[in-house]
Amino acid sequence: MSPEKTPEAQMREFFRLLQQGNEQAVIELRALNYEKRKNNTFSGYFDQEDAFVAAAKIATQKSGGVYCTINVCNPQLLSRRANRATPYAELTTSDQDIIQRRYLPIDLDPERPAGTSSSDEQHEAAIERSREVYFFLTQQEWGSPISVDSGNGAHLLLPFDYSNNEHAKNLASNILKGLAKRFNDSQIKVDESVFNAARIMRLPGTMNRKGDHLPKYPHRLCRLLHVPAEYEVHTKHREQQEAA
Repeated sequence: MSPEKTPEAQMREFFRLLQQGNEQAVIELRALNYEKRKNNTFSGYFDQEDAFVAAAKIATQKSGGVYCTINVCNPQLLSRRANRATPYAELTTSDQDIIQRRYLPIDLDPERPAGTSSSDEQHEAAIERSREVYFFLTQQEWGSPISVDSGNGAHLLLPFDYSNNEHAKNLASNILKGLAKRFNDSQIKVDESVFNAARIMRLPGTMNRKGDHLPKYPHRLCRLLHVPAEYEVHTKHREQQEAA
């Protein structure tokens, strides 16, 4: 995907990727510390692209972090806040609300103090490390992930088509632990905690704002870097797991 696409175009593309194969799929949009108020969560559930984008535009103007679910939600969640988002939301998506896993997120972030944006050098180091992880995954026949510049680091969304059960949870955790063991160093870490089914990930086309915006530690746009031609889960590792 071309980095020159507008923020709105990236929001739309990501929404379509999450709905791929199911145009009625429900996605939660969630913004944290909305309007700079602690514990103010702006959240809604969407199966309509235009409504999702409209809410995301509002959220990115009034929040430092805008996220969405990446796995298949129980469609009944739509009735919580149907194609609209509200502040101070009390109910958001839990692991039990996910009926099917679709992606395993791999989050690579520079080591730095909490509440700060990364420097350009830290940011680029994380992007470069994500390329190394990407090529390793494809060489090991795990599939081709979606690549995302998170604004401070990098995300890879690996095709991971499993039922939401204990086996999938353990497999996801083990994959992240294995990647961390192979790729972690003093500068860049693979987040081993993002294996849960209801994990939210930063929405491309929205701003990543941590701390004050400074020339050396700037706020940046989260953006799509690469989208595979098609969603394809490789079966080699599934067959190995089932045979074990």
